[in-house]
Amino acid sequence: QVLSSGRDGVVVRLDAGPELHNHLAGPHAAVIFGLGETAAFAVLLEVFGDLVEGGAIPLIKTGAISYVAVATGPLIATAALVSDEQSARGRLAERGSCSFDIEVIFSREADDLRTATMTATMALKRL
Repeated sequence: QVLSSGRDGVVVRLDAGPELHNHLAGPHAAVIFGLGETAAFAVLLEVFGDLVEGGAIPLIKTGAISYVAVATGPLIATAALVSDEQSARGRLAERGSCSFDIEVIFSREADDLRTATMTATMALKRL
């Protein structure tokens, strides 16, 4: 569920059912990673949607995630662009591709405890 979405960032909520839980009764690591990738793509579309509409292909290049606490219950993923937007736009115009970082912070909804952080290196490419 998208709670908020704009150029300054995106907040997404996931209430994973028991079929997506791990042995600790919380969302499996792969589910958390997927939530982060989804949040990162939402930021990409908010910031660079005009370029995607113009034919640039959005991709994820890398995703580095660090799990720091047990995730239980509904999770909140807060994502924001941490690279320079204008530099990315310039590289795409000059070279036909660019990459940029989006940071995602995961927290438990119940107590706002940070459970993980992720840096998603995203890319835009013209074919």
